[in-house]
Amino acid sequence: MTRHKTFRLVVDALLMAIVLLQNIVPFLGYIPLGPFSMTLIGLTVIVAGIALEPRDGALIGGFWGLITFVRTFTSPTSPVAPYVFTNPLVAILPRLLMGLIAGYLYRWVRQRWSSTNAMRLAAGVGALINSCLVLGMIYIFYQTPQVAHAMGATGGKTLGYVLMLSVLTNAIPELLLDSLVAPLIARPLRHKWDRLKA
Repeated sequence: MTRHKTFRLVVDALLMAIVLLQNIVPFLGYIPLGPFSMTLIGLTVIVAGIALEPRDGALIGGFWGLITFVRTFTSPTSPVAPYVFTNPLVAILPRLLMGLIAGYLYRWVRQRWSSTNAMRLAAGVGALINSCLVLGMIYIFYQTPQVAHAMGATGGKTLGYVLMLSVLTNAIPELLLDSLVAPLIARPLRHKWDRLKA
């Protein structure tokens, strides 16, 4: 086995262990904010996609999605989780695409911009993809009184209103955090990865 393949296996295993830890330890992966939780795990997924390859981002994202799906039945992370994350399309697909698209976008943009700026853009877009897909699928598939109530849509508020509020309280802070922090973590890993592949 070549050195870069060994490095990839080690980093993938380490990132999976981090995702698992972030799901187990309170406030390490999820910060409860109203009906949803602000997720810090997306940062780990994005780092996999931009520090290694898009398929590594998809692997780590899919692993996170699978944990999200399983946790919904055992220990949900938010009041709305038991209603929406029992659907694999909502629980797994956005997380998988988050890492995959962040990886491909970084690959494309770094040919035009500096590596750091490419990482920032890829991280922001990755975070946005996850948030938009999860919230969008909730709006499309779960226009029910139970879900609306679990999300806090009371007193004349609609599900759409609460979802838009979630964009402000969850999606935008996640985007900013991921854009600022991902390059700090991914840059040394990417440098090592590029040297091993050369």
